[in-house]
Amino acid sequence: MDYTVFEEKLGYTFKDKALLELSLTHTTYVFEHNGKHSDSNQRLEYIGDAVMDLVIGRKLYELKPEADEGYLSKIRSIIVCEESFAGVARRLGIGELLLMGKGEEQTGGRDKDSTLADAFEALIAAVYFDSDFETVREVVLRNLAETIKLAVDGKIFLDYKSRLLEIAQIRNHQHKITFNIVDERGPQHEREFEVEVYADDTFLARAIGRSKKDAEQKGAKAAIEAYEKIFVVK
Repeated sequence: MDYTVFEEKLGYTFKDKALLELSLTHTTYVFEHNGKHSDSNQRLEYIGDAVMDLVIGRKLYELKPEADEGYLSKIRSIIVCEESFAGVARRLGIGELLLMGKGEEQTGGRDKDSTLADAFEALIAAVYFDSDFETVREVVLRNLAETIKLAVDGKIFLDYKSRLLEIAQIRNHQHKITFNIVDERGPQHEREFEVEVYADDTFLARAIGRSKKDAEQKGAKAAIEAYEKIFVVK
């Protein structure tokens, strides 16, 4: 496969293309081809998670020299999360490049937040092993620059559910917000929950997550935008 366009978007050209391909190999593809678990991207994901914590932690340390540990940890957790990584993965087009089992692909696996986020972490680990720490640091900061800025500026919320409940009580609006789990599906180890969010009887949003809490947070984020449009919050 020609990864030229992808590498241009990423901002890094791999010397060892096998590392890049490994980072894009989902476990379902390996199992379908009778491979070993280590032939998937999960071991790389483990390293990528650690690299990301260090790179983002250092960047926040530099940006906020007066901030305490609690603040730095909170902002890092907003940046280093499934949602932000999945967003970058979509922008890079990672989903289209994933080596994935047929069953997983047929159930929408190429656009799952969890799958995309895991692949992005694995990709960052692959860059690290293919180069050095300063290079992978530049790649991470380039691809997460906007997310870092929004988080530091207080424009990304860690707890969207609380934010939605707060918005629903301001000024003359006194709406009761409800989160209804309307569906549960998938095997026990990959359970998915679908939630619908309402303001009184007005439908606001629908979302899917890997836990009830995850689904509610994603639903609340979408619901905030819908709420502000419907009820004109200023």
